This record gives sequence, C-alpha cells and structure tokens, in this order.
Amino acid sequence: MKFKKRTGDSLSIIEVFGSAFALLIVIFLILNMLSEAEIQKRLENSIEEGSYKISWQNKGEGFIVIAFAKKLLIIEQAKTVEVKHLCAANSAFINYAKSKYNAKKKQIIFAIVEGGVATMKSARDCLMTTFPKRAISVGWIIANDELLKAVSIDQIPAHIKKAIQ
Repeated sequence: MKFKKRTGDSLSIIEVFGSAFALLIVIFLILNMLSEAEIQKRLENSIEEGSYKISWQNKGEGFIVIAFAKKLLIIEQAKTVEVKHLCAANSAFINYAKSKYNAKKKQIIFAIVEGGVATMKSARDCLMTTFPKRAISVGWIIANDELLKAVSIDQIPAHIKKAIQ
C-alpha cells in the first residue's frame, strides 16, 4: 500500500510539472507569434527617410544610392539596376535622377562599396548625358570596412542587407 501511495505522489508531481511545462510552451508560442508580427510590421516600414536622405544647411538634400561592383541600389525605392542598364530610357535610375534633379538643392550621393567605383563613374556619366545643359552635383562616400563596422547592424534596413549579401 505504501508503494502505491508513493507512486501516486510521483505521478502528481509529474502532472504538475507537465502542466506547467505545457503552459510555458503555449505562452512561448504566443509571444513568438506576437514578436514575429511586430518584426513583419517593422520590415514593411523599414525604408525610413533617414535611411536614404541626408539634409544639410540651406535646405539642401542628398539622396543615397549604393554603388556595387555590377549594380546600383536605389535605397528609397528598394530597386537595383544593373550597370549595363543604368542609362536605358526606362531605367529606374534615370527616372529616380529626374525626380531628384528637377528640384533645386538636391543631389544623389553614392555610397561606394568594394568594386563600386566603376559603377559610380558609369552612373555619373549617365547623369551628365541625361542632363547635358545642367551642372550636376553628386556626392560620394567610400563605404569601406571601417565605415561598415561603424554602422550598427540593427540600423541597416533589411533590403540593404539582402543586397549586400
């Protein structure tokens, strides 16, 4: 009889811990779903003005594009353009440049990653042929390893991380 009572006590403890464990799993799943929904919301809204626009005195603005070895990433639109298609009539880059250079005190700023100098030069030359009678102002930033290390990984929007990889 004593043996049966001890076995019953052990089973009760197992039932209590099993129930608590099941409850913790359910809570974990609910928190995980809520967290995932929040992350999805943030990813959808990950293109913020600060990710692609730099403002300075006298109401000037620069709009950042990233120059890779064989492509250009327009951050604001989350579009990539191959080097060979940069100057095409229906190119996303030409349309973007026209929208920026039609306003005063705006320019495109190239963030040049490794191997992207030729892409930046091609894009600059394309701007010069697109706007032949206008003085075109561009800026550039060399995005070397030191600069990329200085930028926190959490601050890089998801579509840029995807393009870099």
